[in-house]
Order: sequence, then structure tokens, then C-alpha cells
Amino acid sequence: MTRLWVIILHWNKYEDTRDCVRLLLQNRIENAQTQLLVIDNGSSQQACNQLRQDFRDKIELLRTDRNLGYAGGNNLGIQHALAQGADLILLLNNDTTMSAVFLSNFVNATERHPEADIFGCKNFYQQRPDRLWFAGGSINAWLGNTSHFGFNQPDNPKFQKEREVSFITGCAMLIRAAVFSKIGLLDESLFLYYEDVDFCQRAQRAGVKLLFTPQAALQHKVGAGVGQNLTPAYLYYQTRNRYRVLQRGRSFAFRGWLLMLHLTVYCGFRMLYVASCGGSDRWRQMQAIWQGCRDSFATGANRHPAVVR
Repeated sequence: MTRLWVIILHWNKYEDTRDCVRLLLQNRIENAQTQLLVIDNGSSQQACNQLRQDFRDKIELLRTDRNLGYAGGNNLGIQHALAQGADLILLLNNDTTMSAVFLSNFVNATERHPEADIFGCKNFYQQRPDRLWFAGGSINAWLGNTSHFGFNQPDNPKFQKEREVSFITGCAMLIRAAVFSKIGLLDESLFLYYEDVDFCQRAQRAGVKLLFTPQAALQHKVGAGVGQNLTPAYLYYQTRNRYRVLQRGRSFAFRGWLLMLHLTVYCGFRMLYVASCGGSDRWRQMQAIWQGCRDSFATGANRHPAVVR
């Protein structure tokens, strides 16, 4: 029987994690043995104890002594699941909700498509469940960005078909265990944002097929992990990691093109936008963009300036 491990990263948002786990426990899969693994990523001892008390032997709980970031926390869970003989690993945001057939629909897709190794599902906004957030995605190297199919659109028949894609969001990414032996784990130097883009890029270059499967669907509380958009942390890591990830594996000339886009469009225009439209925290926001732009060239560094803490 297929051994499925669901890894949920928890960092202080106790109610989100509790609700997500409760819904997952309502899922029943006939063709898979399921284990829920919560990684407490350096949050308060009280939140960790509450999860342990609420779910006891229904989940496995691992705790880190500090925030390892999205990649570091998930990598801890991935390594643990692989050591326990996992066949499939689902990386799942804790700010998601789903129906009782979510896991079975996801696992069924892996059986229908043995040629694919990474699977993504349909994501709706939790606040607006009639609107899509993700229905497959693509990485556009020429524009230096990623895009979500169906973004902010009502669901319709064109998003009901399974399709090969070049990007799957890390909000809910189902991965065959063999992929990790082929391309490695998530890049911990990124800490936050673009780890999923980097992982998908490496997978595609290794010949791994990525598949969007609309039969599995969830609701996502977009932005709950870092608060509202345009926080200094969001601006810093988005700015830093965009160029750092998308230039990997490119020719010298192509990196020059991406650099021009990075400095003008993604750094320059964003700086102007924050200066004119930002709130009372606009000075720290502008600092975060500048520091992210600077640190995007410090390959291998894992800086966390005080401005984004």
C-alpha cells in the first residue's frame, strides 16, 4: 500500500494549523496509508504543547529550536518521512482547508499518471471561495517571473482539465519520494519565497514531469504566513529571491537580461510604488527592497536584516 506523508509547517498560527489538521483527519483513503507530520518551526512552547494535547497520537510532531524558514522546516519533515519509507510526500500550508476527499483525489492522480512525479491541486481563495488563486502555473524566464493560471478568476471548464505545467505552488505540492534522490531537497538559503520555483526548475531540468490535477482542491488563506502583503519581510525575500532563483542555470547573456529586468522593473518600480503608495512603514519597506536587491547577488548568503524581522 502507498505510504503518504503529509507535512504541515507550523509557526505560531495555532488556529490555522488546528483547523487544517482537523480537516485532514476527516480524510479517508482506501489505497494509501496516511501519516500527518506537523513541524513546529520554532514557534512558542505554548502553541506546540496545545497541538500535542489536542491531537496526541493522531499526528506526529517534530519541533525545531528556531525558525528554519519554509525550506528548512519542510526539509526536516521530508528527511524524516523518507527515513520512514514514504512513497509520496505532500507539502501543505497550514493555512488551508479542504474537503474529506481531498487526499484521495490527490493520490488517485498519482495512480492515473505514473509518468508524472510532482502534482499540484486547484487552490481557491479562502476569503472568496468562488475565485481561483492557482490552477497550475508557469515560469516565464524571459519576463523573469511566475504566473498562476486562473488567478483571481471564477472557476470554469478550462480549469477542469489535467495538464502538464512548469510550476506548482509550494502551498500544496505532492511529490514522489524518488524525486528527492534525483534533485535533492529544498534550498534552505532562500529561507522564504521562491523555494517552490527553484524546486520546479531543478525538477524540469532533471526530466521530472509536473502535473496539475483539478480533482483535488482546497481553500487557501493567502498571505496568512507573513501577514499582509508589502510587509518588509515580504518585500525583502521576494526581491532577493526572484533574481537569485530565476538566473540559475542561465547563460551569461540571459542573466544580463534578467538583471536589467530585476533592477528596473522589479526593484525600481516597486521602490517607486512603495514611496508613493506605501503606508506609515514606507521607509522600512523601501529599505527592505534595497537590501533585497543588494543581497540577491550574494549567492549562498542567508541574510536576515533587522529591517525585516
